[in-house]
Amino acid sequence: MGAYNSKAEAAVYAKTHGDDEESLKQNKEEVMKTIDHEDLVFDKTPLSIGSAHSYDEMWVEIPKNTAIPTKKFEFVTFTASDNQETMAIAFYQGERTRASDNKLLGALEFKGIPPAPRGVAKITVSVDIDAKGNLNVSAEDRSTGRMETMSIPGVGVRGKLLSAEEVVEMARQGEKHKSEDDEYLMKVIVMKVMKEYTMKIRENAAAGAYSRKAEDEFRVVAEKMLDELKEKAKDFGLEGDACVKPS
Repeated sequence: MGAYNSKAEAAVYAKTHGDDEESLKQNKEEVMKTIDHEDLVFDKTPLSIGSAHSYDEMWVEIPKNTAIPTKKFEFVTFTASDNQETMAIAFYQGERTRASDNKLLGALEFKGIPPAPRGVAKITVSVDIDAKGNLNVSAEDRSTGRMETMSIPGVGVRGKLLSAEEVVEMARQGEKHKSEDDEYLMKVIVMKVMKEYTMKIRENAAAGAYSRKAEDEFRVVAEKMLDELKEKAKDFGLEGDACVKPS
């Protein structure tokens, strides 16, 4: 867990310096209650922050123990289906591989994406935590220059969204379920590779990349493979194949 900023630490030191260990603990708790939350911004992020993607996978954008204020972290996300016009980019805090196993912070709904085949529209997303502990998010459609922004207050502030006990417990859960989460991630990677290969066959068939006879055969094979992938995803316990939207 990150340390507190210098103002808070100075107040604690001034109140507790010179006392025995038990008194130090009691006095520190008293001082912490009197300091305004705005003064209790962590020096470092206590937990990782990331976004939800296919099969409920969380991509970590701001790793645990990143110094606050952070630099801007960027990633590019693509539409998951043909003619997709809206995208919900949900952000979570925690150490688990599944986004839904972490704490939902909020979601940016990006609307007005021009109709196009899946994967054509590219949305560049930037995230950072400022000196006040707010998580700032901006998303820009590369083709149109259209931008949406949002700010989630208190992400880097002690006790604002998560108590100290909750932070410790979430970190513990990440360690406890590491093997399980690593296995889940491998399943996600396999499914993504298989689906991308299958979708490419279908798209090539639709674009006339094969002979007429092969085109019909490949189209049928691709649709069958996609149905089988959906069933395999259920067997793997994977949650859907599109960006996770908050309930």
